Amino acid sequence: MGGTSDFKGCITHGPWGGSEGKKWVYILESPIEKIIVRHGTVLVSIEFQTNCGKGAPQSSLFRAKITTSTSKVTTISMDSPNEYLMSISGTVGRVRSYDAVVSICFKTNLNLYGPYGLDEGTAFSYEVKDEVIVGFHGREDSYSLIAIGVYAIPKSPASLPTSTYEGKIKNELCCSKCIMTLPRDAGPWGACGGQPWDDGVFSAIKQVRIHLGELNVIYGLQFKYLKSDGKSVMSQIHGGTDGVEISLVNLDDNGEFFTGISGFYGPVEGFDGMEAIASISFHTNLRIHGPYGKQRGAGYVSYSSTASSGKVVGFHGRNNGFLSAIGVHMEYF
Repeated sequence: MGGTSDFKGCITHGPWGGSEGKKWVYILESPIEKIIVRHGTVLVSIEFQTNCGKGAPQSSLFRAKITTSTSKVTTISMDSPNEYLMSISGTVGRVRSYDAVVSICFKTNLNLYGPYGLDEGTAFSYEVKDEVIVGFHGREDSYSLIAIGVYAIPKSPASLPTSTYEGKIKNELCCSKCIMTLPRDAGPWGACGGQPWDDGVFSAIKQVRIHLGELNVIYGLQFKYLKSDGKSVMSQIHGGTDGVEISLVNLDDNGEFFTGISGFYGPVEGFDGMEAIASISFHTNLRIHGPYGKQRGAGYVSYSSTASSGKVVGFHGRNNGFLSAIGVHMEYF
């Protein structure tokens, strides 16, 4: 999994892992000098260290509150700025009752580090192509690193001949701007578990395609976004593709924009123990589109993102063959 999309130049990859725990974000201010990993059968913690040229190194630690005596600590010392990160990869597995990152590997232009942890489970990977890594994000809880992802920005034509990461940082990395434009999340609401997805954020959302079928759930959603350069792009279909009907929400070109979502989630008929989004309505500054799906049923739970005034600039969530959870990225007024 790796949803990517623009937000004033920032691109979101991942996160890969589970959906439990709390979110963390770390934006680089200079090239990475050290990565410190505490690992055992899970990734207990990960720490990135950089040097901003102000004396003490900048350090950001994402770690569990509980460690064990069997955990190992590995310090990766990078030959910055000549050595720079080219890819991260790893595996996601079941930890206690939820998914988490159980191994991780870092590849630079000079070396391969890892894997650290238990190299089993579902694989994930991200490889730098025409981008520069500017930060990391993920989720954590008291026992392990739940998820990890990457923030990147595109290379500009002026930076393409540059051979060192130091040059790329000078040409590309403007963290004070990037961190101010990171999206504010609401949700996701819905069932636990499933595969996380995140479209990132955009200048505008022009269309939603709602995939419906015979069962009492939303099979999947697909979005048409407008990028900052004025070009439109379709997202992947989030959820399943087995629906037999597609309903369209097209926004009025006369200033209409999404302000929130609402609906219900609950058990899927015929699937013992599985839950998914049963219905969804899309709120705009002009009207409410929907509801789509089934509004009421035994065990249904309502959700809504409409408590605060703002503009929806992207969507994120989880899927389990259906649309299992849905959330929004907001610009609040």
